[in-house]
Amino acid sequence: MQLLQQTLANWRQWNTGCGELTAQPTLVRELVGGRTNRSFLVAQDDFKAVVRINTLNGVSLGIDRKREGLILELLQPTGAVPKVLFRTDEVLVSVFHEGRQWSEEDSRSTQQMAALNQLLQSIQNVEITQLQRRNYVQYCQAYIDQLGSAFAIEGLQQTILTAAAAIDAADWPAVICHHDLVPENILVTADGLIVLDWEYAALGHPALDALRFHKTNLPSSCVDTEMRSVSLNESLRQLAILLCGMDDLWSLVQNELSEEEYEQST
Repeated sequence: MQLLQQTLANWRQWNTGCGELTAQPTLVRELVGGRTNRSFLVAQDDFKAVVRINTLNGVSLGIDRKREGLILELLQPTGAVPKVLFRTDEVLVSVFHEGRQWSEEDSRSTQQMAALNQLLQSIQNVEITQLQRRNYVQYCQAYIDQLGSAFAIEGLQQTILTAAAAIDAADWPAVICHHDLVPENILVTADGLIVLDWEYAALGHPALDALRFHKTNLPSSCVDTEMRSVSLNESLRQLAILLCGMDDLWSLVQNELSEEEYEQST
């Protein structure tokens, strides 16, 4: 792949430590499992990095590379994200971390869930003034507009948009929200948890990321404890509908784009 080779050839521009990288890294293998981009493990002696080649359909999928870059830059001091070594609109190079994917066993572990809650809190504590709060109606509508007849179930469209409108209209503190915090994007390492793939991140609802792992009893940092329980439960119900709706819309758009790419290549 030409872009991968160009990125490797530009290794001197990578933000590595003094003497950490002394020659051009070479390709070790492609890292499988991602549904949006292509990622490759590269190495030079003991140095290892991940080169991510960004999808060409990023805008259609709701990705803003400049926003992702800003959020990654702000989160670097937290240790919650891999160190970024090099970044353009087409490629992202970051330090490779040895670890394993978050598992169901982790979700049942009190210790691991406490670590995840602490990690989310450290992320949400990072202030960001350069971005506006995500408008979830606009975000979902952008997906729906691309689908046409592939998403012709009017009632389902309205259910998602109604939930999005309810969340948009509510009063909540906007925080850095990953928006795709699935187990595949949580790396369990010897030094703690690291969250990967921040391309859908934005200023969002403080309970959305945690809702994937807490069906009930969300951490107090994620909810307004002064709300009446009825109002809180309704808010979380709408948020759960929105979360599932965004996942479904993304999958439909991704499938549409994949089919178009296949047809163009045949």
